[in-house]
Amino acid sequence: MKIGPATVSLLAALCASFTCPAPAQAQRPAGPPPSSDIVEIVADSQQKTGDTYLLRGNVEIRYRGMTLRADEVTYDEKSRTAEARGHLVFERDDDRLEADEGRYELGPGAGTFLGVEGTVGSVPRPTDDYLVTSNPFYFQAERVERHSDGSYLVERGWVTNCRPGRPQWRLRAARAQIRPGRDVRLYRSSFLLRGVPILYMPFAALSIAEQPRKSGFLLPSFGNDSRRGTTVGAGFFWAINPHADLTLGARFFNQGGWAQSVDLRALPSTTGKLEINYFGAAATKFSRTTGVNLNGRFVHVFADGQLPNGFRALADINYLSSLRFRLGFAETFNEAVASEVRASAFLTNNPDTFYFNGFAGRYQNFFQAAPETSVTLLAAPGFEFGTRPRWLGWLGRQPLYFSFDSSGGGMRRDEPRFQTPDLVQRFEIYPRVTLPFHLGRIFTLTPTLGVRAARYGARLVDNPAPPPECRADPVFPGCKQVENRPLRRITAEVSVDLRFPSFQRIFERGPHRYKHVIEPEVTYRYVNGVRHFEQFLRFDENDILTDTHEVEYALTQRLFRKEAGDSGQVGEILSWRLSQKYYFDPDFRGALRPGVRNVFAALNSLTPFAFADQPRRFSPIVSTFKLNPGSGYSADFRLDYDPKTHRLANTRLSGGVRLSELVRLNLSHFTTRNRDVLQPRSNQIRLLASYGELFHRGFNSAFAITWDLRRDFLPNTVVQASYNWECCGVAFSYRRLGLGPVRSQNEYRFTFTIANVGGFGTIRSRERLF
Repeated sequence: MKIGPATVSLLAALCASFTCPAPAQAQRPAGPPPSSDIVEIVADSQQKTGDTYLLRGNVEIRYRGMTLRADEVTYDEKSRTAEARGHLVFERDDDRLEADEGRYELGPGAGTFLGVEGTVGSVPRPTDDYLVTSNPFYFQAERVERHSDGSYLVERGWVTNCRPGRPQWRLRAARAQIRPGRDVRLYRSSFLLRGVPILYMPFAALSIAEQPRKSGFLLPSFGNDSRRGTTVGAGFFWAINPHADLTLGARFFNQGGWAQSVDLRALPSTTGKLEINYFGAAATKFSRTTGVNLNGRFVHVFADGQLPNGFRALADINYLSSLRFRLGFAETFNEAVASEVRASAFLTNNPDTFYFNGFAGRYQNFFQAAPETSVTLLAAPGFEFGTRPRWLGWLGRQPLYFSFDSSGGGMRRDEPRFQTPDLVQRFEIYPRVTLPFHLGRIFTLTPTLGVRAARYGARLVDNPAPPPECRADPVFPGCKQVENRPLRRITAEVSVDLRFPSFQRIFERGPHRYKHVIEPEVTYRYVNGVRHFEQFLRFDENDILTDTHEVEYALTQRLFRKEAGDSGQVGEILSWRLSQKYYFDPDFRGALRPGVRNVFAALNSLTPFAFADQPRRFSPIVSTFKLNPGSGYSADFRLDYDPKTHRLANTRLSGGVRLSELVRLNLSHFTTRNRDVLQPRSNQIRLLASYGELFHRGFNSAFAITWDLRRDFLPNTVVQASYNWECCGVAFSYRRLGLGPVRSQNEYRFTFTIANVGGFGTIRSRERLF
């Protein structure tokens, strides 16, 4: 039946007037448009008294997208008020209520329901940040009021997003306010896990928005370790506006001390991004009992944005007060053993083939924690200007290209027993021409000729009063001192790149086609003009240029596989590169110092591991082997073989296998076997085995170790296990960190996660092994 502003038409009455038999089930005609002002009512029987209708049997009322069903309804046509009894069902948008009885005003869309069970909220978007369920939020209450703005006031009820029956978790409250699409606010609430009260909260809020984001206090976190004792944490999240938020956190240790954290995220424009992270700690009791001061702070700032006229500004700044602080409070092993701290800021523009960079940078490398020593390099301010190869014209039948690089700025170096003046000027320009041409139809020869000129505002000279250590170690800090007398360097540089034709063969094995490619290459380099190499101050890779006369030769093999079919994808499943250098000038025109570690551009361009403590003509043979056949298998094997000592100097092996969708295994092995004068020896194995995924339903576990074979010691051991239900999950973690006297501890951590909401606990996302 449809009820307009002044008319009533009943389906039951129409059927009676035409003497048609009563249907087994009332008809359900299509409802009116949601914006229509027509009330549609369907019932098995009706009785009218004045403006009031008594409707019985399968009653259904539809109005503006709302549907109300019940066994019996008293409807007032004048006030448009429905009083429903028995199996009441109310539906509107994503909300559904089932109640014993209720009263609803169709005009304002408000009403009161008793003995209510219901659902509110839509399904959130999938995300990798937290556990997600397709369940809406379920709630039960003795009394529920629906307001005209679509919100609900719940009295003496509870809410969960687990399926009804026996939910894993519930929030029980004396009073709650539900705002569909926004949040659930609970007053005087208790958190129940499997029906057992765990935590009482005077106020709590749960987001049911499609993209949850709301200001408020975060759930507390708890943890324990053998050094700091019990840890209690709390935090506050402030959604400043749709484009910025701030998180404040604090942790307290019952063994004395506390830690603070501040995290700011902002999108100031459509092309801009800003992140500021601060972490500080004060371990007062531990510092007093051990004599090791762990107090400190770490700051990270990242900013990126587009500016007018094609300019881009970027800053990535890190500051660490001390290495002891990082060792004492780093959350992961990799973070704890990272000794380098970098800070840089750029203003860049790249019109056409040119580039311009204005920059400032700081680099700090900590050598040891106690006593703490480090080297700090500062470059500020500075600029870079140059161009990529530009076509100049033809030389005969060959194209001629020109390019150049230039830079300038102030530099500073600070380390124990050695400091430069406040800023040392350094300028460099490197113009060059390139003339590629073909030798016949198969060879390509690309010579490049250039001149590099550099000027330094100061130089290194012998210290007239050197420390005693200089007798045994001439490069010991303090053996040299800075003299404010300019130093110039002008070098002539030639490089010739000879590329051979690649040899290839195509063959078939089963449904796949394979291509085997062999690529030989030879590069000749000649640099002349570096004088007084020992007088150049060392700031970065631009300062380790020496005279050299060398040839580098390499052979690369690749294996490609094409899937079956004409449109099958092609992928590289194997590559193996062998390379070596031959030095015609083994002592680099006197720059090489026998008996000490030498680091030159001509040496470390082949391998990052130092190998020259004596003059030599042949470099190590560098082998790089990569295997990626698919089906979850991968391997990366790199080694340096020293033909002078006839042994492997450095090796790195890393491999991974995915046995199934849930089972993974990764293994890495690192060794250095050079002489101690070049670098300390090491021999480490790292293993990671995992079953499951971060938010996989059911049981998940992971195990990771770092094993120092040389000292037979485990500096890092981690075991994690979790179990996820459809609406929540729980995770446990054990970590053993052995970082010497600064930190040797066992950590026990726990996190409980609520689907679509987030988690509370002490296992942070970056600490998970999954």
